[in-house]
Amino acid sequence: MRIVHIADLHAGKTLNKVSRNEDLVYALEQVISFIRDSKADLLLIAGDVFDKPNPDNESKQLIFEFFLKLKDLRVPAVLIAGNHDSYDFMRSIKSISSLAGIHIFDRPSSSKSECVFEFNDLGIACLPYPSERKLTSTDEDATKTYAQKVSEFIKYLRQMLEGYKFKVLLAHLFLAGSKISNTEREATVTNYFAVPPESFPEGFDYVALGHVHRFQRIEALPYPAYYTGSMFQIDFSEEGQKKFFNFVELKEGSPPKVESVELDLKNPLKHFVLDQKDVLKEIPNMKLWHGYIKVSIKVEAPDKIALLVDKLRKEVGSKMLKVEQIRSKMDAVRKRIPSSVSDPLSLYKEFYKVRHGTNMPQEVERIFIDLLEEASSQS
Repeated sequence: MRIVHIADLHAGKTLNKVSRNEDLVYALEQVISFIRDSKADLLLIAGDVFDKPNPDNESKQLIFEFFLKLKDLRVPAVLIAGNHDSYDFMRSIKSISSLAGIHIFDRPSSSKSECVFEFNDLGIACLPYPSERKLTSTDEDATKTYAQKVSEFIKYLRQMLEGYKFKVLLAHLFLAGSKISNTEREATVTNYFAVPPESFPEGFDYVALGHVHRFQRIEALPYPAYYTGSMFQIDFSEEGQKKFFNFVELKEGSPPKVESVELDLKNPLKHFVLDQKDVLKEIPNMKLWHGYIKVSIKVEAPDKIALLVDKLRKEVGSKMLKVEQIRSKMDAVRKRIPSSVSDPLSLYKEFYKVRHGTNMPQEVERIFIDLLEEASSQS
């Protein structure tokens, strides 16, 4: 059994108003070529197919054309919704996508027919992004933490795979200890959402993960479990990160074989941090860079910065997506921001403790998380 695992396509992603769809198309073309050459049997897509719940027409066309190329290769795919995907939108394209051999699991379900995909001797347990709201509506015990609910659900999914020769979990979630790229939605990678790997049951042959954008193996699990990460560098915080997808071979009597395949990048990102006096002499290096550029200038002569920025934009052209100025006063402000308020939930906890003189109750935390998810789904 030969499986390709990809995740976090983010069709429709923009960076400083520049569409990244050509970066995604370039990556998906490499996946198609690999599937053709390797004679892969199946593709797993671990969520965040689209960047927004209501994707634009160009992004939908891009993804549907990818589906049709898979159909031409006669390679089916199993796709789960991520936190950026709309449950309802993914359900709306479920039937028509199945005509191309794309099997969509749009939301968590306890029904075997809606959470397990069977492919010959392989059983794939599917866990689309388990939102707090969805888990709470299906679990009567409101005292359980988010991590406890998810862990119990994964154990249930593992039970659903009894009888299959090969067992795979396809999930979109945040595992404690995984290394993030700072391009994930902050509210979904806090400790509140961190599922401990030690709570996973035994017996999976492979775990195909999506949600975290940095490629990595989860070493805490006794079987191969990978985030393949985003398929292109999402923003400048991912500068220098290589991007991959996985090729997994499952063979009876042998341990799973995992090959990580590096993706070539259409527009790699480069961040230049320069003193004002050094900007002009770095312009030739910027022109040589074949991807997108961000420039941060440490301002020394404020009266000359406007002309310098104007020259920089003219010389470097459209590949330069952003220019920012670094001033000492701004740096001082940044240093005064406590690290404990790096995400919305932590910020509100800080506010609640100051306002009420006590830690925020769990029920208030649940309500706040629910509101965050609602806001994220509408962004």
